[in-house]
Amino acid sequence: MDVTTLEKLEFGKIMEQLALRAYSEGGRELALKLQPSTGINEVRNSLDETQEAMSLLHFGEPSFLGSLKPVGKQLGKARIAGILSASELYDVYRLLRVSRLTLKYCSNASTPLINAIAADISDNHNLEKQLLDAIAEEGVLRDDASPALKNIRKQVETARQRIKEYLQNFIRLGNNQSLLQESLITERAGRYVVPVKQEHRHNVKGIVHDESASGATVYIEPLAVVELNNKIRTLEIEEKREVERILRELSSEVAFAADDLLLNLKILSNLDMIFARAHLAFDMNAYRPLVNDKGRIEISRARHPLLGSQAIPINVTLGKSFDILVITGPNTGGKTVVLKTIGLLTVMAMCGLFIPARENSEISVFNNIFVDIGDEQSIEQSLSTFSSHLKNIIYILSKVDANSLVLLDELGAGTDPVEGAALARAILEALKEKHARVVITTHQSELKTFAYQNQRVENACVEFNPVTLKPTYELTIGTPGQSNAFEIALRLGLNESLVQKARELVPEREMEIGNMIRQLKESRYNFDISSQKLEEGQRNLARELELLENEKARFDNEQFNLLQRAKQEADSYVRQIKREANEAIDELKELLKEKSQPPKWHEVEKKSKKIKDLQVTISVAEDPHTVHDIKVGDYVLVKSINQTGYVLEGPNAQGDMAIQIGSVKLTVAKEQLQPAVAALTEEKIVQPQRATFLDKTKHISPEIDLRGKYADDALNDLDKYLEDANLAGLSQAQVIHGKGTGALRTAVRSYLKGHRYIREFRDGMREEGGYGVTVIYFK
Repeated sequence: MDVTTLEKLEFGKIMEQLALRAYSEGGRELALKLQPSTGINEVRNSLDETQEAMSLLHFGEPSFLGSLKPVGKQLGKARIAGILSASELYDVYRLLRVSRLTLKYCSNASTPLINAIAADISDNHNLEKQLLDAIAEEGVLRDDASPALKNIRKQVETARQRIKEYLQNFIRLGNNQSLLQESLITERAGRYVVPVKQEHRHNVKGIVHDESASGATVYIEPLAVVELNNKIRTLEIEEKREVERILRELSSEVAFAADDLLLNLKILSNLDMIFARAHLAFDMNAYRPLVNDKGRIEISRARHPLLGSQAIPINVTLGKSFDILVITGPNTGGKTVVLKTIGLLTVMAMCGLFIPARENSEISVFNNIFVDIGDEQSIEQSLSTFSSHLKNIIYILSKVDANSLVLLDELGAGTDPVEGAALARAILEALKEKHARVVITTHQSELKTFAYQNQRVENACVEFNPVTLKPTYELTIGTPGQSNAFEIALRLGLNESLVQKARELVPEREMEIGNMIRQLKESRYNFDISSQKLEEGQRNLARELELLENEKARFDNEQFNLLQRAKQEADSYVRQIKREANEAIDELKELLKEKSQPPKWHEVEKKSKKIKDLQVTISVAEDPHTVHDIKVGDYVLVKSINQTGYVLEGPNAQGDMAIQIGSVKLTVAKEQLQPAVAALTEEKIVQPQRATFLDKTKHISPEIDLRGKYADDALNDLDKYLEDANLAGLSQAQVIHGKGTGALRTAVRSYLKGHRYIREFRDGMREEGGYGVTVIYFK
């Protein structure tokens, strides 16, 4: 890819943002050298790596990469038998430690590409332990790096303590107080001395090592400690030889593993850069694009990655129904930003970076991207603005092919409008013949006509509010734009008479076209507003209709239940009356047996039958469904016993149907069945769910992922999960809420406090996901 193209698209700023998110110096160097790939398989592979890195970051940060140091020079020095210092060896230890931690971090089965990259890392545990045992974190050899070194340093320390004890006693002696400038012990040239006044230098026997700048103080080493100081110096020489021996041995071990360590460093730097790509995607709220090599671009709600929250989302299509897009519109309307957004997002995708656009946006992989943006006039080369643009276009025309993306800003500008427009048309025709994908911006009206007159060419404009006369920076494909120079001039305060005179000077045909476009845009603007209001009205109507249907179902259910209850109460009352009447008749019969002239028995039986036939008839509204509609699987009401159940088998020869009511199976006449009403139908859905609930609890996950949800929705899901988990008998579980702004984490923790099922909760460990996870323990 041409370096000039990347510079004009400001891709260097993207690389700088990427470098800031790398942990190590090696990762930052790779980020600043990032180049787009022209192979679609390589691009897809890079996007896969970024996606896997994002999934790993959900469970914890690989912050250990931050301790990685560039040890290439140290390893090279060791390979030629050089002796590394203790601090250099400790940097090698850091490399070994990071290698081991990376292998553990990248052992997730769901990230095969990153696992494959990390698989080539060598884990030299023995060398790592050797270096850690010998060298402290401060980059110095430990005392126990070897028995000899430990013994030497112990002797040195003992000698120093004896010298200090003697000198402390020397200072405390009353006779010596007057000889000393200060009552302290100091060092000169590595030997312990005391500060003596100049006039008493001959009263203290010893060796003079130094004197103060004023000459008032001399630093004398008393004769009594000279031998001990000499011993310390001898021991220090022995210590130096032992340290050099240890460092030589350790350097030799490092040299033996240097090739593997250099490979580890390269792999770790690459992984660091991949994780930086993932961090950048999170920070930009970017999504993975679909990629193709057919020259097809279709990005939805794309935002310029360098404008942050100020970026206006745009929708861009290219390479499907048209290959050349001609963008027109007023100055400062955002045309150049559209060009840069298309180019920059294409380059980012080709580098394996996610793009700030909606999911499933599509980007093509091009062999070349050519850009001519900005004013490049050069005094040194005697080039005007027009000349510099033309020089770039000549170069582009010599290199462009069918697998190229060309972005041209202000094509045909900087010269006579008529000649510039004619030249621009000729250039577009040449690019069209080469089947390149082209996006241009222009003020030339003739190019709007060119789009209408040629296939595979389309007009577009940056939106301009016809009411407020201010740019909206949105891109509309299919409609040409206009400069709106007269309206802008009026808004800025230019005399209205001058503006009117200018209008009259515009050719009539141009004026008609301009008015037509303006009216079309105003009509479209009003249509969009009306469409939005209509859609909102339809949504409100749908909500109200749903509420009405629910209310009707509830009313029908209440009516049915009320009538059924009334019928049951009336039947119960009639049964009681019948029972009492039968008792009275039995008593009457007994009394009549004792009478001399008993009444005829058939009269008594007739009255008894009349009492037995007593019943209450209540008019119950029938369900709109008929008995003939009942089929296997329906949920029905058995009217004779007022119980509900499922139809298991269809009517037999006698017209009876098999009904399952709870655990009981009954055979009931079809006339005794009635379809259940709406409220009962809901139980039809609930019953099977209850039947399989215990099976579901056997397979409940020990974690719930709430990322990407609003707090209310997340808490509803969490409440259901806690019910299931408690019933399943889980002892602990993980709630994955992510880090983000911390709002969801706060909401989850507030909800868990005092929950009836929760005994306690804590933040996740680093390997569990850190602050992005809350681990809960059930009672």
